[in-house]
Amino acid sequence: MRILICDDDPDFRTLAHRQVRREFLEDEVVEVGDPAGLADALSAEPAPGLLVSDYSLKWGDGFDVLAAVRARAPDCPAVMFTGTGDEELAVRAIKAGFDDYVVKSPKQLRRLAAACRAAVERTETRERLRRHGELLTHELYHRLHNNLQLVIGLISFTARSLSDPEARARLGDLALRVGSLSRLQERLYRGGNLREIDFAAYLRELADDLATLGDGRVAVEIRTGDGVLPVDVAVPLGLVANELMTNALKHAFPEGRGGRVTVGLRIASGELELEVRDDGVGIATGAASGAPLGTGSGSGIVERLVAQMRGRLDVSLGVEGGTRCLVTVPREAPS
Repeated sequence: MRILICDDDPDFRTLAHRQVRREFLEDEVVEVGDPAGLADALSAEPAPGLLVSDYSLKWGDGFDVLAAVRARAPDCPAVMFTGTGDEELAVRAIKAGFDDYVVKSPKQLRRLAAACRAAVERTETRERLRRHGELLTHELYHRLHNNLQLVIGLISFTARSLSDPEARARLGDLALRVGSLSRLQERLYRGGNLREIDFAAYLRELADDLATLGDGRVAVEIRTGDGVLPVDVAVPLGLVANELMTNALKHAFPEGRGGRVTVGLRIASGELELEVRDDGVGIATGAASGAPLGTGSGSGIVERLVAQMRGRLDVSLGVEGGTRCLVTVPREAPS
């Protein structure tokens, strides 16, 4: 570990150096007395692992030093060691990100060393907890994905044992919905970022899986660039995309008719637009009366999810026939 002691008084730098060295026998201690020395220290490897800085410097102050060090090493613990200031400065230092504030005097040198050790140990503890938490979260998502796969298998097994075609179809729809959730969970786990999902990649995977519903007669086209969304938005929007695409593939192309389903995602300022359109028979003849998407459970799921996201659902005839569904939702999940 590299320890930076930043002070324009060489005597106090030496005193602080000696005390810190007693706590950190195996570590490198670098004294910084001017801006050039700070620049050199920050450009060297490894990044600083501890900062001890005075507040009042001839060329700036301790807050400037802290900002420069944290730009290089965001988690670097820091202790302010100064003879300038009072309780107000101490509070300001802690709020700014210093781990401790020690009054500069020979009598406080031992406390300086103890404060440095405590700051480093707190940082190490936070890092261990963060890593442990991430490992637990990854394991949770991995197990959830496996459990969803098990549920899909059980649903499929149950469907095959039923003689009623309508019941089998309903279970098949349920398996598709659980599969959509499983796909999202897998992408979240594989991506390594548990807060965001590459939604554009998810749509492409979903399209490949659902294209079989059209028996090869219907092409599915995804028109979107990069689309990384917060997980709280991606999950309900992914379920909506699954329902709209499934609905189009199953109902817009009856009696062996071929065609195309096009899915687009546009990310505008503060809003997301998910568009699913087809060139099939259109809502005038292809949808049941009384509801924009029909009266099945899928339409109810879409409407509830869009309402949950405080969004809008617009269903209309496409320009070249068929049906156009446009979902507009806030870019951030409602609190």
